[in-house]
Amino acid sequence: MIRTEEIYDAATDDAAFDQLASRLAESVGARSAVLHWGQGAAQVAEISYSGYFSAEQMAIYGQEFVHDDLWGAALDGRSANRIWDFDAVVPVATYEKSRIYNEWIRPMGDDTFHCLGGVIQRGDTVGHIGLHRGRTQKLFDDQERAVVQNIVDHVGRMFDIRHRLDRANHQGRTLQATLDLVEHAIFTLSASGRLVSCNAAGEAMLRRQDALLLRQHQIVARDPQSDSAMQAALRVATAREATQAGAVFLARERGLPYMLTVAAIWTGEERQVVLIATDPGAQDASLAGRVRALYGLSRAEADIVVALCEGKGLEDVSQERGVALSTVRTQMKNIFWKTDCSRQSELVSRLARLPRLGPINR
Repeated sequence: MIRTEEIYDAATDDAAFDQLASRLAESVGARSAVLHWGQGAAQVAEISYSGYFSAEQMAIYGQEFVHDDLWGAALDGRSANRIWDFDAVVPVATYEKSRIYNEWIRPMGDDTFHCLGGVIQRGDTVGHIGLHRGRTQKLFDDQERAVVQNIVDHVGRMFDIRHRLDRANHQGRTLQATLDLVEHAIFTLSASGRLVSCNAAGEAMLRRQDALLLRQHQIVARDPQSDSAMQAALRVATAREATQAGAVFLARERGLPYMLTVAAIWTGEERQVVLIATDPGAQDASLAGRVRALYGLSRAEADIVVALCEGKGLEDVSQERGVALSTVRTQMKNIFWKTDCSRQSELVSRLARLPRLGPINR
């Protein structure tokens, strides 16, 4: 019998999630099992196999046989969060003559024939569960179906937690990428002045050491007079009654000084300080550069996006780049996946709303 703690361990532990299908199979004496979830019935975000079938065999299933899966098709229109015995849903004679059985299962020397499974839904997270036995093994009985039914709610909550964590991680990556594309150096400090994080421009500024230095995890100004002004602004920002942002000039070895904006923010119960160093020589980032930073696109993918935003079609891109149209379409699939878009019009509309980053006035 699988313990509920094992299911909830899989909510935050990737290794436990990978092993969960195996543990479920063991709990009812199934030969193999599969679990997967996504945001919607047509999407698979994560999958856990028991290991009975190899990764290569599962890849063939995904590429050639997923639409021939009679057990999956039988779930359409059926109640979610209910475990079904597919021997009672899909006639044995129908399954025996099916393409998936005769062209995928049997050529592997396998006889997978019986299945317990169902759709698990919680909010906008939709998952599937399936446990299997061979043709010569005993049928699943009502007691085994009840065992799986009793854990459905827990599995649904686990799917939902992983979905929420995945979304939070995605938002965190998107936020960091957004900060990285801004040419201002941005630093987040604890109330004690310890550096918590910074964007790419901030890291570059610290490496240059032309105005700011990192000493024992504390940000200090290279110029003593600038440092005195900055430390005073930090003390004001961390004061309990602080409500406004301050600004000081940071002298540097060569060129115009940076303007440093110092402001306090609240993160739950904790106060932090944000430093924004503005370089008078900063220039606007190109659209290609920004979408690469935002979504992790390759240079070629970013160029395709820019061309689409200019009103060009995929055929135009193919001719201009001297590559096959099929290659461009494959790149578009990668772009859709990375940008979480499903249509070209949606992609262009989203990127058209990107803010312009104007140059800083001298």
